[in-house]
Amino acid sequence: MPSSTGWKSGCWSGGRHLPTKFDRSAPILTEVPMHAFPRLMVVIAAAVLPLISAHAVEPEKTKLKIAVGSQILNYMPLELGVKLGSFKDQGLEVSVENFQAGGSKALQALVGGSVDGTVGFYDHTIQMQAQGKQISCVFLLNDIPGVLLGLRSGLADKVKSGADLKGLKLGITAPGSSTDTMARYYIKKSGLGPRDVNIIAVGSGAPGMVALEARNIDALVYFDPIATLLARKKSATPLFDARTLEGSKQAFGGIYPTACLYLQQTFIDKNPETVQRLVNALLKTHRWINTASTEQLVDAMPPAYKTDNREVNIEIMNASKALFSPTGQMDIDAAKVPLAVLGDFDPKIAAAKIDLIKTFTNRFAERAAQQLK
Repeated sequence: MPSSTGWKSGCWSGGRHLPTKFDRSAPILTEVPMHAFPRLMVVIAAAVLPLISAHAVEPEKTKLKIAVGSQILNYMPLELGVKLGSFKDQGLEVSVENFQAGGSKALQALVGGSVDGTVGFYDHTIQMQAQGKQISCVFLLNDIPGVLLGLRSGLADKVKSGADLKGLKLGITAPGSSTDTMARYYIKKSGLGPRDVNIIAVGSGAPGMVALEARNIDALVYFDPIATLLARKKSATPLFDARTLEGSKQAFGGIYPTACLYLQQTFIDKNPETVQRLVNALLKTHRWINTASTEQLVDAMPPAYKTDNREVNIEIMNASKALFSPTGQMDIDAAKVPLAVLGDFDPKIAAAKIDLIKTFTNRFAERAAQQLK
């Protein structure tokens, strides 16, 4: 409504000054019958309220600790969002706790209450529901898993399929981690029993690469940037490469959603505005990732997620940029793939009658898409 208003019997009009009676020289913007005035106010309110209410409610908690299980590329948007100021723009102060031992440790930190949330693999929400704990994914970082299972150099001629892993040593990050889950599923799918392959915890990232190159293990489950580094050095040959949709289907029979921000349901219920702002920040970061050039992205990435060689970093991102969801929303059919993988070798999960709808919610990502238009 204009700051100065000329009034006329039964009507109002916009003008530059407020005359004592209707001034015909005042510029008229609109004339509206008085009986239509309440309806006009409703229309104006409907247009303005979304703009002023996006942050009309203060976040319940402004300082948050978010855990990650390692610094694989899948988790990179969390720390990138901190670096870009995406969380700060939402009125949040986010610190990242890195549990280098693997995703299972980051999950334990969430369940134990030492962190507010975890960026880890979605399948943990299914595992926790089978144990009677309600943890929900509120933002999906990865549409595809980005995981590889590779053999050390010298074995490629002998090992042509998963069945040929029998008797070999296979490295994972940690017991109970998602790499453990994926490895055991692939072994079973290949027709092997749980004792046919010696599964060894070697840690995440560089320690796994060192173990493979030192021949302490014969094969490794790994992600970028290690994937690109091993390929450049010709130190590993993948049995499958799920940095693509085709590779995910080959390894797991479908799209396998992986990294997400998951929180305890009690935290979500108690802190809905805080959760909304976390999701807003992640969506803003993902939109930037998906629109920035590879070179811009490499320059902006936190140091822990890249090498000292810019050319290598560009190669890594060209191989894995498709990982990052443009919407942060989970598809129910995609969620069924991890459930099938977990239930295939874990009888407790198979018998638990998992309600997938309780393992994720899209409502925060959907609202974020509206707020960030």
